[in-house]
Amino acid sequence: MSRPRLRLAVESLALLLALALSARPVLAAKGDCDSKNQASWPLCETGNLCLCAADDVEYRSDKVVLNDVVLYQGGSPLMVRAQHAETPSIDFTDSTWNLSGGVTSRLAQGQLVSDTAVVHILQGNLSTAVFHGNPATFDENPGYVAKSGSSVTNVHGSAKTIDYDAVGGGQVRLTEEVQLYDGCKEIHGAGFIYYLTQKTLKSLEPAAGSGHERIHGTFQRGCTPHVPGSAPAAPPAATPGAAPASTPQGGSAPAASGAAAPAPSQP
Repeated sequence: MSRPRLRLAVESLALLLALALSARPVLAAKGDCDSKNQASWPLCETGNLCLCAADDVEYRSDKVVLNDVVLYQGGSPLMVRAQHAETPSIDFTDSTWNLSGGVTSRLAQGQLVSDTAVVHILQGNLSTAVFHGNPATFDENPGYVAKSGSSVTNVHGSAKTIDYDAVGGGQVRLTEEVQLYDGCKEIHGAGFIYYLTQKTLKSLEPAAGSGHERIHGTFQRGCTPHVPGSAPAAPPAATPGAAPASTPQGGSAPAASGAAAPAPSQP
């Protein structure tokens, strides 16, 4: 082969190799990055989904097995971390990842923590995910301030199973031994769905064949949810000498701390 043809062939091979590598996620060795130390993660360009894992990656005929792994998106809060991960292929266009051991998922709307999870990556974004734990937890980002008139504010929730779906700006479905708390209200039940953008909460219909479970909760009297970046609102001052409010049963209940009892009606 002549030198010009040989040089052209080598350059073409190098170009094809570069294109192939650019289409795959960056896999950094354990010595190069620590999944628990974000400062050590390789640079990830905005919009790209990148990968950092230990150097004992195992490529099997039906799946790839990774340890001490973190998936993260450049220019975005999106991050998923776990001690172990299995996936049919390291493909961020359309792939499913089975995670176990200290699973943490960070989204723009908040953070989920669980024992295990099944995460679906679609077009470089976390599309859907199912988190299982004893319990699994969800903490809404304090930066997501409640809209005017919202019935719930920044939510903390726990359940045996939490489903996340990115549709419509994001929604979280909690089932089995659910507990929700937003600073003023605590609610318990079998299942709820929380719409992150609308900040609305809806109870789920029980599964076919299962009994109906009543919802119960506690609502703090005189409670004002704290808005991030502002000073907590002062509780209303008590009225000196005010009589305690009557309960529907005819007994008397002490006024809540800092809350005034109703003034007697005028003749």
